Amino acid sequence: MAGESESETHRGNTIAYNLAFRDFQFLQGHMARRIFANNRRKYVPALLGVILCAVFLTMTIVLNVQPDRAVTMFGLRYPLSFYLLLILCLVAAIASLIPAIKLRLSTLRMQVSDDGPLLGPTRLMIEPDGLVIERKVVRSKYQWGAFQGVELQKNAVILPIDNGIGIIIPASAFASDAERYDFAAMVSKALEAAGAPMPNGLSR
Repeated sequence: MAGESESETHRGNTIAYNLAFRDFQFLQGHMARRIFANNRRKYVPALLGVILCAVFLTMTIVLNVQPDRAVTMFGLRYPLSFYLLLILCLVAAIASLIPAIKLRLSTLRMQVSDDGPLLGPTRLMIEPDGLVIERKVVRSKYQWGAFQGVELQKNAVILPIDNGIGIIIPASAFASDAERYDFAAMVSKALEAAGAPMPNGLSR
């Protein structure tokens, strides 16, 4: 039919399509560029720090190849002056990376906001065919077949969906360890009953 593609079909209010890896990759790249645009000022000192680090490392290499360039320093004779200059260059190289390290540590905070739809008060409802999670303006349902298993980490229950994506139920959601273990056992039984495929190396 004209105007209809294999990847997308419109039927009333329904859109059916195939989400490929390149689409996910494009989304991640777009969001990374969006974060950069909204936090441009934080990236400038980080970039300058990386450039300075490269300069100091280059100086270290040059001095190591031509140690006679540091024959005297602060009145000190070779080789003490040479080693002292090498140490100063390496320390300066490490210190110049501090802005980049701080930026990297704050990148996750840039991705979500406390008043956004992904954080805040959450309701988790257990249904026969899966879990329903509600937050403010977001309501998501995950059928049991979407989960790879149940994992307990630092008193939190984690339900992996893919290699790097999952759902976390924090420790604060449970009144006691017994309640936490009961929930994990219930989900594990539901997954086993649903016969969800498990990747190699994972077990319920």
